[in-house]
This record gives sequence, structure tokens and C-alpha cells, in this order.
Amino acid sequence: AAELVVQDLEVLKPVVDVFQASDRDALEINEGAPGNIVIKHLGGNKKRTEEALKKADVVVRGKFNVPRVVSCQMEPRSGIGEYDYESNVFTITAGNQGVHRYQMMIASALKVNPGKIRVICPDTGGGFGSRGHVGPEFVILAWAAKRLGRAVKWTSSRTEAFMSDWQGRDMFMKGELGVTRDGSITAYKVEFLINNGAHTICYAPSANASRSITTIYDIPVFSLDMGVYLTTTTPVLPYRAAGRPETHYVLERLIDMAASKIKIDKISIRVNNLIRPDQMPFKTPMGLTYDVGDFGLAIKQLAELMDWNNFAQRKDTSVKFGKLRGISLVPFIETPVGAPFEMGRLEIDENGIATIYAGTQNHGQGHETTYAQVVSDLLGIPFENINLTWGDTNDLPRGGGTHSDRSMRMMGTVLYEISKLIIKKAMPVAAHLLQVDEDELVFDDGKFILGDNQQTVDILTVAAAFKEFTGKSGRLAAVWEQKGRIPAFPYGASGVEIEIDPETGALTICRYVLVDDCGLAINPMIVEGQVHGGIVQGAGQAIGECAVFDPSSGQLLNGSFMDYAIPRADQFPNFSVGSLNVKTKGNPLGVKAGGEAGTVPALALIGNAVMDALSPFKIRHFDMPFSASKIWGAIQDAKKDLAV
Repeated sequence: AAELVVQDLEVLKPVVDVFQASDRDALEINEGAPGNIVIKHLGGNKKRTEEALKKADVVVRGKFNVPRVVSCQMEPRSGIGEYDYESNVFTITAGNQGVHRYQMMIASALKVNPGKIRVICPDTGGGFGSRGHVGPEFVILAWAAKRLGRAVKWTSSRTEAFMSDWQGRDMFMKGELGVTRDGSITAYKVEFLINNGAHTICYAPSANASRSITTIYDIPVFSLDMGVYLTTTTPVLPYRAAGRPETHYVLERLIDMAASKIKIDKISIRVNNLIRPDQMPFKTPMGLTYDVGDFGLAIKQLAELMDWNNFAQRKDTSVKFGKLRGISLVPFIETPVGAPFEMGRLEIDENGIATIYAGTQNHGQGHETTYAQVVSDLLGIPFENINLTWGDTNDLPRGGGTHSDRSMRMMGTVLYEISKLIIKKAMPVAAHLLQVDEDELVFDDGKFILGDNQQTVDILTVAAAFKEFTGKSGRLAAVWEQKGRIPAFPYGASGVEIEIDPETGALTICRYVLVDDCGLAINPMIVEGQVHGGIVQGAGQAIGECAVFDPSSGQLLNGSFMDYAIPRADQFPNFSVGSLNVKTKGNPLGVKAGGEAGTVPALALIGNAVMDALSPFKIRHFDMPFSASKIWGAIQDAKKDLAV
């Protein structure tokens, strides 16, 4: 049959970036998207902004590119498909960020009832956003397992992963910032051109960028012009902090440019324009409502940790050794969202073992520890008696998965509500055991207490008696489904010092400091670990990561770890992390989020520090990644200009 197939191919000119995509003569990727544009979004007030820019004492302008990155999870995508002919149930075992989303999407593709799809997720080596959506291979696995009548396994090669795994970032921004002579921001105008790849999967990066456009500043007037384009490149999905690093990058670069131009301290210009604590709750121009926050306090604490005021001495020392030294500081806010629902179940057996069934999934966040801590604190069950089960659609009918800094915010609320239900269900049993009325008892520290601690019975004793007392076949258990979003706005400030060797362009990160307000930190050590990972993932892009496509062929040119500059441990110093831990009012635990704090400010932070270090050469800006070759080239070009 293959011999009867006649190939009739037309080689088309590739479109690898937004500039090619927006060209009048560009290939139209999809007839449903004339001009290759799939979203055109306007925000703010363009007329008022332009008027304010005309009246500003000083206006700084710049063009900024945040290149495309590859997700580079520890393990490539892999899966096993099975089909049971007796029950007509498909089973897919695969690493992902949400088994219930996989269940629904695979069921939709195969046109079967979701109840006939079971998805199991074992331990997964990295998520970062791109594993929140279903790749076509997992649908094919299910189909092939039924067709062949046997289990089918597939594992992506690393080269396949580089070429076909959904990628991240890839935004070009053009901005204008108006300021007064004393550094007050009067107007902000920004344009985004976003490369969405060959087809649309998710608009979270562009939505997040627009929602957080003014970050933590009280800017009187602004305008936003955002275009999302199709190209012939791999589609883009959320990549850790999706959209927020890009938003911070353009605004913070412009603020540093303004500070240099009007010769004002880079901390002062930021502090003078912050949203103040007495303005809380503060509704941003794009409709977000920040409930609590002291952004100035985060900057103050960061400056102390960095020993900011003595930077000049350290810079002089670097100069004596023939090096250039730069410093920068970036305040940030994360504005996470995520799926607006979550479910969990808690069971306590007759032996006193509690099992949490969670709709979220752990791929490095430490849920086994933090969820157990919450339940232990709320119900007084010994930490070592608490187990966590996740990643199986047979355990719960619904679940939101893990993404967008949502797990503790959503699942913590679920566990809080479940604990209240457990206490309510256990109260009649406790009253029976103590032979008193229910209204005579209070629950505290894992015990039902009568009067002034006259008689007590602990929750595990009640759980052991639950089945006998109720006459039901079951354990002391409760289920809760949280519906609706739980907003939270973790924020902080981050600072860095770098050295550059002008002879080679080599960049060394000397100090990296971050102050984070993640609300109540359930486990500070785990939060700090998340911050460390976020820093490396964010700064790693700034100093090296960049997916390069050949504009003539459309092919990825650096599709392996031999030529894709993933960050290495020896590129980073020890990190110093401070915390504020101001509880949010938006959920009963007061938690915000901690998974993206290191990533959000990193691009702007490294970019500003590089430009600060290169200021003796009058270098104003060039695009990341800030590799040794690009830095060295910029220095050579600047020397030629200065010599003229």
C-alpha cells in the first residue's frame, strides 16, 4: 500500500519569530488567524498615557526580548498504555501535573466516558508547567493498547523532547516610561509581541503578563498593547511563573534606565513609587486586588541582607583585580492563579493511621511533609502516622493538579475544611466514650476535652471506636471539594551582585539574596528549597538558556545538552533567603505561595546587574542571554564607539 502513496509536497518558508509572523508577506499559519495573530488585547488608556508621556520631565524607551526556553525536565516524557477488555477501561501511567486533566482530555480524544479512563502518575522528575497538558502520544498509547491487546510503552528521546515538548517564554516587549525629575513615575506604555508557536494550547503566559503589568507600583496611567502570534515553531505553554518574569523584566529595566538618566538612587526610585501598606486592599489597573503587603519592608530587609550601602567598597576591590562589578535590586509580586477547584479526602483507620488523598500532585514540592504537618497541627495526629496518596484518578473523582503556585493554597484549605468535618463526625463518638453530652466537649490539640481537662479522649481512640459506634462499614473519614479561586499575592524583593571579566566577558554571580513573603510558611526549609530552584531556573535563562531556530529552515539548532546552555550548580553562589511571612486573609491557613518567588524577578535582576557593571563603557542595553560571548562583544563594540 505504501508504494501507492504519492508525495506532493510544497516547501514553505518558515516563520520562526513574531517579526516574521507579523510581516505582510508572511506565510499564514492558520486560516482562522489572519495575519497570524490569535489575540489582540488592549489595556489601560492609550490617549491619556501618551499625553502624560509628552508632559513627563524625562522619558526612557527600550526594546527587550525574552527568548524561548526548553523545559528540560530531569526525565523525558514517558508512558504505559493498557486496556482491560472485561471492564473496557484504559489505564495510562505517565508523569504529569494533573491526572484528572489527563483523564478528561484523553477521554475526549477517544470519545469515551471519562470513567473508562484511569490515569496513574508515579513520581515525576519535574513539571514546570509544560506537563500540565496532554501530549498526543498518550492518546495514541491508549488507542494502541486496545488495538494490539497488550500493554504499550513509549519514552521520548532527549532530542524529541527538545524539538516537540512544549516550550516557554518567547516574548518581545517595547516600553516607554515617563518620570519626573525627582523620580515619580507618571506614565507607562508597553507593547507585547508574543510567539505562541504553531497552534494554541493555553493563553496563560499572555494572560498573566497582562494581569500583572504594573507589578507592585502605583502608576497613575498606563497603556498595554498585546499581540499573540502563530509561528512555525513548537507551541508555547506556561513555564515556571509564566508571564510574570517578562512583565517584571521590561518595567524594571526601564526603571533602572530612568534612575541612571535622572541620577537618582535605584532603591529610592522604587520605594517612592510603591503601593503603600495604607493603600491596602489595593485594586490594580488590571483588576487584581492585593489584600496585604508591605513592599517597602521587603526592599529594606533585602538592602540590609545585601549590605547595599557598602557596595562601593566591594566594587573598588573588584576594579583592583581588573574586574567590573554590578549590583541590582528588583521587588516583585507573583499573582498566581490556577485551576479554580480542588478535592481531597482524609481517612483515619482503627490503628490510628491517617491517609490523605489529594487532588494535587507532588513532583518535588514536598507535599508528603507539608500536608502531613497541616493535618497533624489541626487534628493532633502524630506526624509519622500520616500518609499521602496522590496521582490516581481512582482515588478521587476530581482534582486540580499542581501548577501556578496553587497546591498549599488550595489543598491547605481543603485539609482545613476536612479537619472540621472530621471533628464534627467524631464528636458524637467522643461524647459516647466519655458518657457526656456533645455540647460539653471542646476539641483541642488532638483531644476531646470535658471541662477543665477533667476527662479527655484523643482523636485516634475515637477513630478506633468509630465503626463499632456508628454501625457503619467504614472509617472516620471526610471529603471536601473546594470550588472557586483562592487569590493570593506573594511578593518580595531580590538582589544580586556580579563580576565581569572585561577580557573574556565571563560573568560570575557573587551574591544572590531574596526576601520572600509567602504568607504562613508551613515548612520554611521546603519554601527555601523552592526559592533556590526558582532562582536557578530564572537566572539560568538570563545567563545562558535560549532555544535558537534557524530562520531559513525553521529547525531547532541547539537540540541537545551539548549545545543548550542549561544552568549548572557551579555557576551560582550560596543563596541568602529572608522571609516576612505576612498571612493573607484569603484562606484559613494564611498561606500565599512559594514556588515562583525565585523565578519572577530573576531576568530583570541579572539584566540590570549586567548593565550596571558595564556602565563604564556607556552600554545601555543588549538582549539576553548574557553569555560571555555576548558580553565580550558588547564591550568591544562599546570600545569602538568610545574611541570615535
